Amino acid sequence: MKTKTTLSNGLIVLGLLLLAIGCKKDPKPVETGPTTPTYSFTGTTADELMFEDGEAMATMISENRRFNVSNVLRITAVNNTTIEVANFAPVDITDATILATIAGQPQKIQLFHIGTIKGHRVKQIPYPFITGQTEYLDVNQKTVDLSAYKTKGIAPADISFEFTGTTPLIEKLKKLSIIKWQPKMEDFDPQNLDNNWLDEPPAKQFRMFTGFMINFAYMYTDATMKSRIVNEYVIGNDGTTPLTTAEKEADWIKAQTRTKINCGLTDTRKVNGLGGGSTFGMPDWVTLNFMTNSYTTPFHEMGHVLGYNHSSSMTYPQNNRGNVPVFMARQNEMNAAGDFPVRLNNYYKPDDIPTPKASAAASLKANKLTEEGIQ
Repeated sequence: MKTKTTLSNGLIVLGLLLLAIGCKKDPKPVETGPTTPTYSFTGTTADELMFEDGEAMATMISENRRFNVSNVLRITAVNNTTIEVANFAPVDITDATILATIAGQPQKIQLFHIGTIKGHRVKQIPYPFITGQTEYLDVNQKTVDLSAYKTKGIAPADISFEFTGTTPLIEKLKKLSIIKWQPKMEDFDPQNLDNNWLDEPPAKQFRMFTGFMINFAYMYTDATMKSRIVNEYVIGNDGTTPLTTAEKEADWIKAQTRTKINCGLTDTRKVNGLGGGSTFGMPDWVTLNFMTNSYTTPFHEMGHVLGYNHSSSMTYPQNNRGNVPVFMARQNEMNAAGDFPVRLNNYYKPDDIPTPKASAAASLKANKLTEEGIQ
């Protein structure tokens, strides 16, 4: 009798299990939103290259070549239907997403993805919603319909762009968002007069200068650098009075928030560097070797840009104390650690980088100029 009861109970349990399995519903399909369109910008035609050998000087120094170090992957609206994508860094940028802020739309929209854009590439393209899909995801992963803009497009004043991503390079470039620098390459001696500026600076120098300015700006995002300079003993313009902590902190902010900076190559037969106001002149041995060596010149000239004279240790060290040696030491540390956005292993034109022998010769030349007191 006991066995029959056990068997009966087992059959009941089995029946209930089979009933449950039979009543189980199929899983609800996972809803997927629209896919973000992907582009790559790797062209080699003349109209897609910036700072290329043989490019006209007027083009290389045009106002359109001024860029924000906070936005080296620049997207601009050309007109209602066309945008320009430009990479002002001399490194390839991969896996970037372009976000668009459109007037009347509550959230930023993931307009397109960039698989790769090579260093110093520029390309004009139609908006993807003009020629392709009209549904996109916003930053909250909600679907947004842009079909209202398919025919007439968007007025340039009603849209702005930014890039984002999670690669190590993009994370470093995004740190530059606090820096307001707007560099532009210059030929300060268009008539090739006998003065302190290099005659006919070559495209190679401009390519390297863009990388130098990105790395130089990056130093002003570095918390260690800020701490060291704020705590350094620095003499002011009277040659005797040390700057206060508040004054040094204010100078740090002033350096971060400089806007237009006009970059030129100096004639090293006459002068080392030139700086002041919006002018920032560097010798070729700085721009060509900035990824391997530190030099006094950039930090000296930035001292002038910040308003300091030669009596201040913001330009010339006093007893090896001041702005310059602190910056140089930190630059050497950051180069050794591979901290900078532009490095030997990602610069897009390896042939631009001098050989170790040439770099050593440049260092000797720099030291000789410093010893002779050429500023």
